[in-house]
Amino acid sequence: MAPAAFRALAFVIYAFCSYGILFHVPQTLKALTPAPVATIAILLWLGLGLGFAGQLLFDWHRRHSYLTVLGRTSLALLMVSALLVVLWVETVICIAMALPIAIAAAAPGIWLTRLLMARFERQAHFCLALLAVPFAAPFIDLPVPDMSEHVSVSTSIVIAAPESVIRAEAENVSEIAENEQIWTITHNLLRAPRPVSAATRDGIRYATWTKGVRFEEHLLPGPDLAWRFAFPDPELMKALDPRVSPTGPEVTMLEGRYSFEPLGPSRTRVTLTTTYRLNTPINPYLKPWGHLILTDMHNAVLHVITNRAESRS
Repeated sequence: MAPAAFRALAFVIYAFCSYGILFHVPQTLKALTPAPVATIAILLWLGLGLGFAGQLLFDWHRRHSYLTVLGRTSLALLMVSALLVVLWVETVICIAMALPIAIAAAAPGIWLTRLLMARFERQAHFCLALLAVPFAAPFIDLPVPDMSEHVSVSTSIVIAAPESVIRAEAENVSEIAENEQIWTITHNLLRAPRPVSAATRDGIRYATWTKGVRFEEHLLPGPDLAWRFAFPDPELMKALDPRVSPTGPEVTMLEGRYSFEPLGPSRTRVTLTTTYRLNTPINPYLKPWGHLILTDMHNAVLHVITNRAESRS
């Protein structure tokens, strides 16, 4: 095997091992480690471990520039990401969100490694000990401050139909046919599950999405069609993200709401709002992703409701 190919293979193996340690440690260890610490452990792995590995494997003698090493590390991370998707370990949308963080966070790790290698020129092999850092991350218990914030995403549309007709279509959405679906970045490009149907019975709206996603929406009193999210079986949400639960602590889905504003006898402005709580050290990065995902979902549902309600009016 060519040296370059061997180095790339070694990086992939190292990244997979780090991934396995962080996300698949024994349940007893997970029970001892507070949930917010998992985020810190991931950032430690991304920021240090991958940077260390990239520098040590792709430029042991420091013959290449910093940007060259960062480029090769980024390419290797892309390879790892592709394998995780092919092996059905990660979803495309999770990779799209995580890969930029991994590349950006590996940059200081590369810089630090180059600094240490220059400092200990004659004993550079000592830097190999840096590769053990990610494997210690799950055992680190660090307190972190509460970073939670409520986020609401709203999408409005004017429908040429009375409120009563629109509400009826929103309460019970029969199975959405292929020709009723619209193209979105989230569903078509990133392959995220899309809404399929919703049925309301005894104050509960049962939602079904593609890829086996199912959850409940418990209706709330008031003039709007509003609900709080409920997930009796969180396992059915794995197609959205295999590790992040919709019940927290990183992301907690709270409420959804259709509000109706009559604009005349046969015109209504409908606003669909979803509210969730975000609790991570990278909230500013994740909020635009949440806006994209929820806006695409809103548009997909409102498109169907609009066409069906207008055809009935």
